Amino acid sequence: MIKFGLNSLTTLLSEIGTHSSKVEGNAMKQVTLLSLMTVLGAVGAMQTPFWGVLLYYTLAVLRPQHLWDWALDGSIRWSFLAAVITMLSFWLHLSRLVTRSAFNGMVTLIILYALLVMFSTITAFNPQIAQGWAIEYAKIMVIAVIASMVIEHFWQVKLLALMMLLMLGYIAWEINFLYFFQGGRLNIFHYGYGGLDNNGAGLLLAMGVPFAYCFALSPEKGWRRFGAIGAAFLGLVMIHAVMMTYSRGAMLATAVGIIWVLVHHRPRWQSAGAAIGLVLVLSVMAGPQIQERFMSTTNFKTDASAQSRLASWSAAWQIAWENPVLGKGIRNSNQYTRNFGADYQGRTIHNQYLQIAADTGIPAATLYLFMLGFGLWNFRKARTMCRDAIEDDPDDDVKRKIDHASRICLAAQASLVIFIFDGMFLSLEMFEPPWLLLVMAGVLPRVMKAHLNQLCNLTEEEAETVPVPRPQTNKGVMPA
Repeated sequence: MIKFGLNSLTTLLSEIGTHSSKVEGNAMKQVTLLSLMTVLGAVGAMQTPFWGVLLYYTLAVLRPQHLWDWALDGSIRWSFLAAVITMLSFWLHLSRLVTRSAFNGMVTLIILYALLVMFSTITAFNPQIAQGWAIEYAKIMVIAVIASMVIEHFWQVKLLALMMLLMLGYIAWEINFLYFFQGGRLNIFHYGYGGLDNNGAGLLLAMGVPFAYCFALSPEKGWRRFGAIGAAFLGLVMIHAVMMTYSRGAMLATAVGIIWVLVHHRPRWQSAGAAIGLVLVLSVMAGPQIQERFMSTTNFKTDASAQSRLASWSAAWQIAWENPVLGKGIRNSNQYTRNFGADYQGRTIHNQYLQIAADTGIPAATLYLFMLGFGLWNFRKARTMCRDAIEDDPDDDVKRKIDHASRICLAAQASLVIFIFDGMFLSLEMFEPPWLLLVMAGVLPRVMKAHLNQLCNLTEEEAETVPVPRPQTNKGVMPA
């Protein structure tokens, strides 16, 4: 098996080398970077599958084939290669992972949802349409299950959160660069990003904003504080990029996510100060056109776009109740929305939950909503564990680290809230970032408990045997 893995890796490196040799000039930088990332990810994944997971989600979030479409000719599907590397690494380490991994509740829900998707694909009214989407579904959910089994430490969750900030921050920087330094280009509004229209691109960027919050309040000191300043800067860059999409749903979702963070942040005086500062900064960043676009959300009764979405929602509701168990088949419902009052043939439903109900059935939509709710609950559970640990007043250094861990949980929760809210206006069921958040939510209670026990100098045996409800410095235990 190891020999097979090495042969596959050799073939992969050969393909990348062949591709790189065809690229000349400035484009070589992008190909070289991706090649280096892929090689390092592949080598690391042979040691532990987490590095393959990190590589896959980095490429899935960054979507380099769209960011650098002028430099990449498309002959290599980078995220697909990362998926192959991850699955190969998982297979090589399967015996250890099965022995050590906790099969958490989120994995069970994902597998149940995958089964419903499979049955819906088999019974689809147009199997050809359904099968194409089902393949993408399969890749996303297989990697999600693998990731849930290979993430064993809190530092891995933290690294995934940092990756979300850096990748989405970089995309937002590129968008702002085009606008400020290349004649006011609004590519994100006119063309969207990564195969998504302006609304989907706005949601993608909005989901990165909460991660700027948690790393801007990093407990690091000295020169490392520059990283916190950089995180705050990336947060503002992402907010401005969301504005430039002119997506009302994304702007509203960003506001909801920011409010979620401020409401749950402690101390409250910092929340109040941050709220005032954001209002002042955003009033400068948002020009008259953006303000007018945002305020137009109140005119939904006369807005043609809003009314067309209401019509498509009504059509989806009727389709779902005509085919309640397995739906019409993945993205088959779009072919029937016109028959139920939508404005044109093939109209996308523009509602995540109604789209799933019409395509895959009401049980699948219910299970999907339960997964999202379970994710929010697990993030809250991990934050509660941190809060309980802090209440016993450990030393200041430990307290800062626990507080930072709590903020990472809050940021991930707020990012999921943004997706849940904007999901009412978009159909993006095959969109990797929320699946990554669900994976993080599934593993967090377990890895957070181990992390807090480690911070409080507890051995695994002490954590299991000492019946103390909250951890203290050098003694105590996290509740099971």
